[in-house]
Amino acid sequence: MTRVDRALDVAGAGSLPELLHLTGDPTAVVTLADFTAPTHGVRLSMGQLAGEPDGRHGLPAAAELFTEGRFRVPIDAAFPLEKAADAHQTAERGSRRGKIVLTVDDVRES
Repeated sequence: MTRVDRALDVAGAGSLPELLHLTGDPTAVVTLADFTAPTHGVRLSMGQLAGEPDGRHGLPAAAELFTEGRFRVPIDAAFPLEKAADAHQTAERGSRRGKIVLTVDDVRES
């Protein structure tokens, strides 16, 4: 099995055991959404609500990992902005293996 260097849980849907299995190390996992984190030895980050940095400091590192092909966000479905209601309905159905994305055309005024 391939190990994962780091994992960020934003789902809060009980995925910590799987992420721990993938990383093999609770210190390699951070969650923003699973409040059972301490029972798994995983850090729960609450950002500015808890007086912590808001995460922007990690964006350059995430961008570098993405450029290297080592960071990916699974996408379940993409919708143009004008179909936001459809995207919301899809998200409400639950159970999916990726994010729901709204796309925005790059319109610039000249």
